[in-house]
Amino acid sequence: MGNVKRLLQYLQPYRVRVIISVLLMGLVTFSQVPIPLLFERLFDEVFPKNDLVGLRQVVMMFLGVYLFRGIASYSLNYIINWLGQRLVFDLRFQSYRHLNRLSLSFYDQRQTGKIMARLHGDIEVIQQMMTGGIVTLITDIVTLFAVTGVMFYKDWRLACVAIAVVPFYVLNYKFFIKYIREVSIELREKWDSMVGILHERIAGINVVKAFVREEYETTQFMTTVKENFDLGMRQVHLNRQLGLGASVFRAFGTAAVWYFGAKFVIGRQLQVGELIAFTSFMGYLYDPAVRVVDFNIALQWAGAAIDRVFETLDTRPEVDDAPDSEALPDVKGSIEFRNVKFQYRPNSTVLHDLNFKILPGETVAIVGQSGSGKTTLVNLIARFYDVSSGEVMIDGHDVRKVKLESIRRHIGMVMQDSLLFSVSIRENISYGKRRATLQDVVRASSEADLHDFIMTLPDAYDTRIGEDGIKLSVGQKQRLSIARAVLTDPRILILDDATSALDSQTEAHVQESLEHLMKGRTNVVIAHRLSTIVNADRILVIHEGRLVDQGTHAELVAREGIYKDLYEEQFKSALESLE
Repeated sequence: MGNVKRLLQYLQPYRVRVIISVLLMGLVTFSQVPIPLLFERLFDEVFPKNDLVGLRQVVMMFLGVYLFRGIASYSLNYIINWLGQRLVFDLRFQSYRHLNRLSLSFYDQRQTGKIMARLHGDIEVIQQMMTGGIVTLITDIVTLFAVTGVMFYKDWRLACVAIAVVPFYVLNYKFFIKYIREVSIELREKWDSMVGILHERIAGINVVKAFVREEYETTQFMTTVKENFDLGMRQVHLNRQLGLGASVFRAFGTAAVWYFGAKFVIGRQLQVGELIAFTSFMGYLYDPAVRVVDFNIALQWAGAAIDRVFETLDTRPEVDDAPDSEALPDVKGSIEFRNVKFQYRPNSTVLHDLNFKILPGETVAIVGQSGSGKTTLVNLIARFYDVSSGEVMIDGHDVRKVKLESIRRHIGMVMQDSLLFSVSIRENISYGKRRATLQDVVRASSEADLHDFIMTLPDAYDTRIGEDGIKLSVGQKQRLSIARAVLTDPRILILDDATSALDSQTEAHVQESLEHLMKGRTNVVIAHRLSTIVNADRILVIHEGRLVDQGTHAELVAREGIYKDLYEEQFKSALESLE
């Protein structure tokens, strides 16, 4: 309920429209009241007296009421749909902005498909509730109170008979609602899981096909779909039981009113038209009550969606600017780790007491076996994560005490997997510097040895590339990523295994581009291929999260240790085969 109130707070800036919609709801509701009264006049006055003038008056009144009701309903639905669309617009914008602010740890723990389900699917459910059922629901609730008052005014005895079944409606609702709510939450979680699996498997369809796992994945997915089907049918079953109970109570109430009303007509205590009008008002009483019950399934589904959307909005970034943080001044490029310890989860330490310093303009390589903590180390420099203890310093400033934007603006990263967007080449290169001119983009691509290739494309720099750059080769994607880093002119450059996925010839071209990029910057290079870092000023050897050795390539291969083992593994056998 608290989250529903928070959702409605998004409508406060549009309170004038909300007030107008409430007034229109009242007009739509009360425009129903004259219709049974016109039936009463028709049966008790017009028909007995054969009054043609009165008949024309009643018909004109019918037309007038329905015309007024149609205009009011149109206006109401237009405003409500505008409010619903605006609410969803604001909610989707706030959610997406918040997702961009969340730390990488949030994404480490969740499937992309599940995040997409919350941003799109859950908010879509809220929109359907706001623009569809909410108008009917509120109008029906107002109708229940308005019609009850009119019924007591017309005949308090029959009104008491009619509303005698209402408490049973409430008890019936109370009994089923808790079960329906539980199933709705579970069903929404299963839906998330299904979307997450679907997104993951489609993204990895090449792996599925490579290992001939199509039938297996289909079977697994159908198991998830079957679970959703079973839960959905359980929800439908509960809701229909709720609706069945409501229908039974309505039947008893209607039968009782007709029985006692007919006795009053026979006893001359009530006219036929009055009884017909009263039973029409009963429809306004029971029909809304049944619709409220039917609306319950959508309401519960939307309630679960609202809770999950606000659960995401309530998630706080683990890495954020401190209240007293200041922008990092002009960066020279020194980096220092002081007694750094890091763990993704409690009791699972990844980095242990790291101590080292990188001087401005120095190229330092980080090597070690897979899983030793190399990528985690460079992620701490860019403050994608915060240290568990110790300090990471840039130019003597603790990165936790300066603004994130000012840190990352001075850091360029070229990763092993170069993520490109489904936009033009120019937009991809200028992604980190949106005000870059075409000349800036051309200069950056030239330094990355990519300009000549781009000019051979149909639209040159305006050529659109497919999702994740699927129209480019791996080497071209890497050079485009390098151009993107060149354009931002970072003081600190991080290369995370940027050439490991390339063949030897392509690697040589990309390595040449990287050498242009690395000039005059502080460079931190992660590499599995030691050939790419033999000229580094210093090499740090990481083993199981600890700094176990450091020195130049010549110094490290001259003494026993992990680096020498790696070197012999990669080079010695190759040299022997050449001999």
